[in-house]
Amino acid sequence: MTIRPLTAADLDGALAANDAVGWRERRVLFEFYGARADSALFVAADGATIAGTGGATLFPGTPPTGWVHGIVVRPEYQRGGLGARLTEASIAWLRGRGAGAVMLLATDAGRPVYERLGFVAGARYGAFVWTAADARAVAEDRAAPVPPVDLTIERVKPEHLDAVRVLDREATGEDRGGFITTLASAAWVATRNAAAVGFHVACPWGAGPTIARDPQAGLALLRLAPTVRRRASRGPGVPEPNAAALAYLASAGIAAERHVTRMWLGTPPRWRPEMIFGVFNFGVG
Repeated sequence: MTIRPLTAADLDGALAANDAVGWRERRVLFEFYGARADSALFVAADGATIAGTGGATLFPGTPPTGWVHGIVVRPEYQRGGLGARLTEASIAWLRGRGAGAVMLLATDAGRPVYERLGFVAGARYGAFVWTAADARAVAEDRAAPVPPVDLTIERVKPEHLDAVRVLDREATGEDRGGFITTLASAAWVATRNAAAVGFHVACPWGAGPTIARDPQAGLALLRLAPTVRRRASRGPGVPEPNAAALAYLASAGIAAERHVTRMWLGTPPRWRPEMIFGVFNFGVG
């Protein structure tokens, strides 16, 4: 079994490996990360068969923060240590580029693997997957809190980008400005008295980051998201410490389909989960 960087010829096999464990429709994610200099994708190859995949992304900082993501092993190759090897390859790539903390979001099945590698567990996130009808119900919910009249939501313009990046750093403790700038054409900003207080990015794989400084802006953006998201079935990922978001989703009758756990090696960045009303994806929080 060989762990090596993914090539264009590996893509169909990598997607098949993800399909085999239920992670479907991931081509757009592979294409997004594969095109970025701050990210790397790996495969575990058993001859011509792609047995597993993994990835890593580095965010700048002092020191940079690294994320391990997309660790997948085909069912027939599981329980042989391959997930750990893919994770170690991703960690090595990040450490070689100066990463301080290394973060990941672990499924319940993957968590024991990461704990054996020394990762520490923190907060959980709920993954909300809703139907088109659910999405319309959220967007049209007359019982939802009414946004204050001084809150305006509009498309992100170039002059908003600096404030949006500041909001994101405040919420996550990381510099994800490169990601946000790449997808800014599909972003909305909430302003109050001309100051940015929140934003949402409609990512091509569905859902996307929703960040807000207060619950009023966060819930308004959460209600906006279903009307602009590109894949209606992909609902938000919300950290459990964000009580306002979880309470609203519960009141709308939308429950988390599954959960993942935030884990890290080293000292994690200081974050404010109460500002996170939707994660970027389940590769990076």
